[in-house]
Amino acid sequence: MFLYFLILIVAFVYYVLAHKTNKSNSPLLLGVFFLYCALFIGLGDMIGGYDRYIYGEMFDTIADATDSGRDYSRLLFLVNGREYGYFLWEIVVSQVTANRYIFILLSSLLMYFLYYKAFRKYINDYPLAAIVFLGLFFYFSITYMRQALAVGIVWQGVKYIYERKAIKFFLIVALAYSFHNSALVFAVAYFIPIKKYSKKTILYFLMLCLLVGMSPIPTILIASAGDTQGMAERTGKYQDDMSGFRIEYIIEAIFFIWLFFKNYEFFDNKHKKHLTFLNLSIIFCGILLAFIRFGQGGRLGWYFFFGLIYTLTVLASQSRLFAFNKSVVLLLSVLLYVRITYLWAFNLTPYKTFLTDGVPSGESWIYEMYEYDERYTDDKFIRPILRIPSN
Repeated sequence: MFLYFLILIVAFVYYVLAHKTNKSNSPLLLGVFFLYCALFIGLGDMIGGYDRYIYGEMFDTIADATDSGRDYSRLLFLVNGREYGYFLWEIVVSQVTANRYIFILLSSLLMYFLYYKAFRKYINDYPLAAIVFLGLFFYFSITYMRQALAVGIVWQGVKYIYERKAIKFFLIVALAYSFHNSALVFAVAYFIPIKKYSKKTILYFLMLCLLVGMSPIPTILIASAGDTQGMAERTGKYQDDMSGFRIEYIIEAIFFIWLFFKNYEFFDNKHKKHLTFLNLSIIFCGILLAFIRFGQGGRLGWYFFFGLIYTLTVLASQSRLFAFNKSVVLLLSVLLYVRITYLWAFNLTPYKTFLTDGVPSGESWIYEMYEYDERYTDDKFIRPILRIPSN
């Protein structure tokens, strides 16, 4: 477990050194840190549980089709026949390698390149935002690779909301949708008027979301979304049940809204960028409340996470408004990171890379139930890691 905490330690070292040397907006340092995160995730041996086995089996099937020259269209059922972007990504990678581990490594590198591009576009204090990112999203990028890729794509298009460039925005949403169909939820962000809403309006909105969350409506929505339901059923086998009451969703929403309201004078109608990210953060809180009875419902809010990353980072830099903003944001990020580290330890520890053979990380029952090709246990490179074109 120490290696997971080492990531957080490295982030704080990055934060301290960058601020002491006035390099908090250094693209190089940000790139090195995200490369470290990507390699840590990409080199991990099936960390995260069931989902990686599904990604691996899907890729191996497509790689076999590449070997045999079969018609790829017959395999579209692997991505529900509509997530063509992810399907094409698998085909492209299968031209380079036939090994699931290299596929996951390359996908992790792509994922963190997208996050890097988003930070470069929007953030001014990279190390502070990186710590917030770790607390909010790092572990999800380990486990839910396909949706995490879609999230990275969506984040590229936030600027087109406040620049009012509809075509570019919806093209990016469409691309993200082609990786994971839940990305379609982000399309609503374009239609939210960019203005500072009254506190009363925001509270009414959140109360409405809570009422929706307590009603049968979310159940109907999830039941009608075939892929989302299937996803929930699969991941529910080893982690969350999609029933009950998620009190932590209420706590998170209350905390974020409290922090925003405490600093509300900072936001004004002249700064469209600030307001866009603030509104994304408020929508995220609304999604938490609307899906309060569903463990997987919060995943729809991931597309709005960058609103939180941006807004919390900005507020933590405005000490003149609220003296302990920075301490609150840093403490919150650490607590969220530590909490999920312990909650997910059964899927993640002991950390092991695929550079050595043997049983992967996580509890043995996960491996025994979901490993589809035990040859990988004896030889991680049983399938070619690099295709060499024949003359």
